Amino acid sequence: MKLKHTLLALFVLCGTAFAQQKAGKKTAASTGKTPADYVDLYIGSINPKTRSTSPIIKAPGGNMNIFPAFNPAIEDFYLSDKIFDFPLGFGNLMISEGDFKSGARENASHFDHDLETATPYYYRVLLEDPNINTEYTMTDNAAIFRFTIPANQATNLLLSGNSAVEVKDNKILQGSGASFGRRGGAAEKRYFYAEVSKAASTHGDWKEEAPTGVGRNRGGASSGTYLRWTASSQPQTLELRVGISNTSIDDAKASINKEIGRSTFEQVKSKLKDRWNAELNLIKIKGGTERQRGIFYSTLYRTRALRMGNVWDTYRSAYALQDLIKPKESEKAINGFIKAYETTGWLPSSGAMIGNHSTSVIVEAYFKGLRGFDVEKAYAGMRKNAMEATMIPWKDGPGTTELEKCYYDKGFYPALPIRADADPKATVDIYNRLPYQVRWTPTMEVKEWVPEVDSWHRRQSVSVTLEHCYDDWCLAQIAQALGKTDDYTLFMNRAHNYQNLYKPTIGLMAPKTADGKWVEPFDPKYSGGFAGEGYFAECNSWVYTWSVQHDIQGLINLMGSRQAFVDKLDELFSTGHSMDKLAFLGQFPDMTGLVGMYPQGNEPAYHIPYLYNYAGQPWKTQSRLRQLMDLWYDVTPQGLAGDEDGGATSSWYVFNSMGFYPQCPGRPVFDIGSPLFQESTINVGGGKSFVIEAKNVSAANKYIQSATLNGMAWNKPWMNNSDVVKGGKLTLVMGSRPNKNWGSAPADAAPSMSAATVN
Repeated sequence: MKLKHTLLALFVLCGTAFAQQKAGKKTAASTGKTPADYVDLYIGSINPKTRSTSPIIKAPGGNMNIFPAFNPAIEDFYLSDKIFDFPLGFGNLMISEGDFKSGARENASHFDHDLETATPYYYRVLLEDPNINTEYTMTDNAAIFRFTIPANQATNLLLSGNSAVEVKDNKILQGSGASFGRRGGAAEKRYFYAEVSKAASTHGDWKEEAPTGVGRNRGGASSGTYLRWTASSQPQTLELRVGISNTSIDDAKASINKEIGRSTFEQVKSKLKDRWNAELNLIKIKGGTERQRGIFYSTLYRTRALRMGNVWDTYRSAYALQDLIKPKESEKAINGFIKAYETTGWLPSSGAMIGNHSTSVIVEAYFKGLRGFDVEKAYAGMRKNAMEATMIPWKDGPGTTELEKCYYDKGFYPALPIRADADPKATVDIYNRLPYQVRWTPTMEVKEWVPEVDSWHRRQSVSVTLEHCYDDWCLAQIAQALGKTDDYTLFMNRAHNYQNLYKPTIGLMAPKTADGKWVEPFDPKYSGGFAGEGYFAECNSWVYTWSVQHDIQGLINLMGSRQAFVDKLDELFSTGHSMDKLAFLGQFPDMTGLVGMYPQGNEPAYHIPYLYNYAGQPWKTQSRLRQLMDLWYDVTPQGLAGDEDGGATSSWYVFNSMGFYPQCPGRPVFDIGSPLFQESTINVGGGKSFVIEAKNVSAANKYIQSATLNGMAWNKPWMNNSDVVKGGKLTLVMGSRPNKNWGSAPADAAPSMSAATVN
């Protein structure tokens, strides 16, 4: 009887374990959800820093993206009380009821998220003030809006903005215009053609918020065109089909005919859903929790839907992800860089930040085998940027100054000295006692004498040095590959410039004045004024010390030993701000998602958790990554820890949840972390897939016990890009306690520019 009970208990336990194991291997298909169903467009739409994410809807690779323009007085989009209109890329569309009123505020409508559907392929909302249900879906260059209008209600369809509009037959709107983005930049000129399903009763124009009668609206900041329908005794459904083009109105009309044709609203919607599922299924996942799957597909959608314009952040991992799953799009982007060089004489640098990181994108693509661009012309542009362009933050193109000359001649970008009486700790004490409004004014720097540097374009001297010497390393690698020996020597010498700003007495990077003297006094947490921008880009020395992606071994050598390097890394994650938290964030608003001094909310930190891999303690990388993914990502409006401009924050999660990351873009290598999913399968093209399998993975089982790569024992915490793109399988056996022997030998570390000189 005892044996029978024991066997019964074992049977129940095994059955339970099997059920748990089976449940743990859920996929989107097994839950009845498609990948597109998991996407939360509002992830990150409440931001801990400034502006929230923009929850756009577009077709994969499409040229049109639409989402409501919310109340501009509320920077966290999810918290907006009103929808003002729907930006279309050439003007702004809105619908209203009753007597015609001009002006965005007069036509804005309240709405309720509970009466809203927001997906990658379809949007619906009840505009409560006119009581009009508003829906839309789209193709690459066209969209369909559907409005359900109550009985006995006159209706106005308004197109406002900087557009020139002609109305035909009270049902066609055509012309050209340009809309203005969130940060004030104008979009490129767009031609458009739009047609409603039922002719309006009348139409008219307005300018400067006042009606001006019927005719042709020639555009203006406060101008627009409207169509008006008189009230009907029955509810009405109006459809508006809109096409866009960069070349002509006829081409915009052709976009509608070609991409929509006779398809119904529901057919277009269904096709777009299928397209997004195909795009998101380029990476298939098994296992994980419902929350983790939601974060994964939401972040994968964001990095695929966003336009990767600012290469300062997207070079870090968004382009690397695209290189894997859509390499032709990376080649297209690089050809866009080259076209800009041909047109303006300059490759795009880093937009509104620092560095020449289009160089990194091009070099990484080249060493990953992408060849769909003119590499010699690209090299000419990269070299010109490196030799003749200004390094002053937020500036592009020509205009080298004495600051660049210092970098060329002495190997660092010079900082301003600080007044002798401006002791950082005393300044912090004073800062804490100041009224809140005064805290935003930096007072630590002496007067700037270089006219190109001003209150908006700060020197950011340490960050500029570090990011440019990384770009110089990238340029050196491709110079060598192209047989340009003299250039290789020049740029490799400059790639060591980070060493000039390492200050041994504090074990961190620090600023120097043009005469080569250390700036004193200097506090690695607080110095640099608002956002640290006298010396750093949005962060402090604790963050930027590690911005030497190309030469982690060289940084270990500077610190004296692998253990000293690890100790400093540990200190990064455990160092507090030792002042009021709000006061610290008042000075460093970009350092959000803090763990110690590490900010998961800002891109310069993203490679740092992987640096333990280079110092013989990869289990610390594995543990730290799990903590960061769990703490600072979620499928909620507060699900991102900081700015998400172009996909860097989202692609970080996509890579890390699969278990690897490009620590040093430009070197075709991936560092291995700690996957969340039991299996991730990446479609790398040509009918090939690369699989990351994590056996026994769970919340507790985050440490790698052993690994095989394509069936062979693998004891290195990194792998080559070639191992991935040729297809194959990385198998990781996971456990709850670290295997401190795996990947820990000096020979196991990924390549660096420098050879080891210390143990």
